[in-house]
Amino acid sequence: MRILLLITTLLISSAARAESIPDVVYWYSEAGKALRARISADADYWQLAPNFTVQQTQSYCGVASAVTVLNSMPIGKPVDPAYEPYAYFTQKNFFTHKVEKIISARTVMSQGITREEMTDALAQLGVKTRTIAGGTLTDDSLRTLLQTALGDDGQFVLANYFRANLGQVGGGHWSVLAAYDAQTDHVLILDVAKYKYPPVWVRLGTLRQALDTLDTTSNKLRGLVLVTR
Repeated sequence: MRILLLITTLLISSAARAESIPDVVYWYSEAGKALRARISADADYWQLAPNFTVQQTQSYCGVASAVTVLNSMPIGKPVDPAYEPYAYFTQKNFFTHKVEKIISARTVMSQGITREEMTDALAQLGVKTRTIAGGTLTDDSLRTLLQTALGDDGQFVLANYFRANLGQVGGGHWSVLAAYDAQTDHVLILDVAKYKYPPVWVRLGTLRQALDTLDTTSNKLRGLVLVTR
């Protein structure tokens, strides 16, 4: 009886701690510092952080997110004249001839990139992709997916979400998911608009709602793109 009471007390205490943390927690806040101290050693964060890329224009969030992931993967990389002879993906050489047939740099400059275009473009760059519409996810299915994908399993996750759901300024946006904190049920977003927002921890349910929003360019739901070798 005492053991059952102790377990119940611990569960209630854990839930209370999780509820006491805001839905959106920025990197430099006190709560953010506590969360980042718990990032597991096998989290995608440690591979992504050294390759983190800031979007070079306000519509290049998708390209910068893709480049961050591509440079974090053990795949063949092109040589940009700016860094020759070193092979490295940039927001310029992302647009290969094959990618340009799917979406051009000019189009991205004017309207960004949709979830389907991102999926098809990445498939031309030596990786495998899987896209998931935000409306097909529940909190439980998203949690299960991220617990695996944000660990050391060779997968990376690009998120296409609506900023307003996070209480942020702006509309549709792309960034990279980097870690999951089970204790508080928060997901770490590495925001490629670094000039605008620092990395942010978002409660999983809030993130799911931000993914389950309409992209008016494609007239389809936003969501996730999973990238593997």
